[in-house]
Amino acid sequence: MTLPAPRLERWIGWSVQAALGLLLLYGLTAIPDMITRWGISFAAIGAIAGWIALAATGFHMLRERPGVAPVAALAVAVIVMRSAFALLAVGRTSTGDPNAYLNLAKGLLAGHGLLIHDPFTDTSWHALFPPLYPLVLAGWGAIFGFSTASVLTLGTLTDGATAVLLLALGTRLGSAVAGRRTAWLYLVWPSVLFSAPLAQKESLCALLILALALAWIDRRAGWRGALRLGLPAGLLALTQPGQAPLAGLFGVVLVGRIGLWPMLLAGVRGGLVAIVVLLPWWVRNALVLHAFVPLTTASGPSLWIGNNPTATGNWQPPPPELKGLPELVYAKRIKAIAIVWIETHPFGFVRLTLTKFVRACGISQFGVTRLVAMGPPFPRVLAAALWPLSLLSHLAALGGAAAMLGRRIPFTLVLLLAACGLQLLLFGVWFEFGERHREFVTPFLLLALCWSFAPAVVEKARATP
Repeated sequence: MTLPAPRLERWIGWSVQAALGLLLLYGLTAIPDMITRWGISFAAIGAIAGWIALAATGFHMLRERPGVAPVAALAVAVIVMRSAFALLAVGRTSTGDPNAYLNLAKGLLAGHGLLIHDPFTDTSWHALFPPLYPLVLAGWGAIFGFSTASVLTLGTLTDGATAVLLLALGTRLGSAVAGRRTAWLYLVWPSVLFSAPLAQKESLCALLILALALAWIDRRAGWRGALRLGLPAGLLALTQPGQAPLAGLFGVVLVGRIGLWPMLLAGVRGGLVAIVVLLPWWVRNALVLHAFVPLTTASGPSLWIGNNPTATGNWQPPPPELKGLPELVYAKRIKAIAIVWIETHPFGFVRLTLTKFVRACGISQFGVTRLVAMGPPFPRVLAAALWPLSLLSHLAALGGAAAMLGRRIPFTLVLLLAACGLQLLLFGVWFEFGERHREFVTPFLLLALCWSFAPAVVEKARATP
């Protein structure tokens, strides 16, 4: 039985609201544990109050289309805020992916190619990391170096481009006011600020995902539309392969507005363009690894990180008995270990998967955790002052979006949020799954939050013939 369109829309809206509300409740219950872990400082009150004052000032200024002077003032505020967060990273070495991407970029400039030696596995990896972000970082570093200021500038430019697309998305859906305010909040959002001075690919992922959303909403005919869809889809696959299915999910959830055959035709054409984008990477992997590696060799290690007796969803040292194995052999062996654990612990697998999902989506402390893990050690008194800002801003986004989905929010935006949730549940949560793997949802949550404060508008998001 097919539900009537209005009833179906209400059901989808309620489902998204319920999911966001449950994640909010989990985040609230996690506050005592966060206090136990990090402690609490009176400085947290000042940090929260100062951030709210800055965010609210820009929010008020952007009710109307701003002139040159207000835009310049807000730009200066963004630069000052990001520079303040960058000072936390100056003189410190990051662990994990930021350090790995810097090493990959430096190795590229030194003529070593996309090759990195991992001390934990004692293995040289040719395709563990997807290639696009290291290539972008190497090109930038060749001109401007790899200092904290240089990496911060690159991240700020990427985030600025994402903000421009948020403005375009808000305008396309019917409210330039919501678009402007969302763009502003995104640039000063705490989780974004924590990542800004580090070599993190999440900023690039958000940019490409917003480009995909706009490509589906504002479709173009023929191969011009295929380029708008297929190019960011291919580039996203070369940046964060696990999020690549969003290229199709956006089309699937919008099929009622696009039409089945136009959606399929656009998807096939876009897929052909994406294949062309991916082809050089396939050829390179075939030449280097003598095997077809479509995206990365990380699927096996990522599956094990997310599914083992001590898994939390975040990275952990691999089994020592696999140390020193060749790349493809290692990936195959560690994947087999994970599959055996899943098969022998089905209920544990389900419990762990649900736990990973609510932990990663219901709280926000990764930025602080990453700073504390840097060397030399990060003062824990600063962590005690900053984690409430990180967590409470995330809870505000969850709660605000959940509360406002029933009030004048365009149904197209609800569908985009639903697609993001499907991406996490269908393709993300089974593997390594931490807060950074759901960060791409933040721009859409912020747009839903800002929409409720915009003047009433009629939704304009209908498919272009």
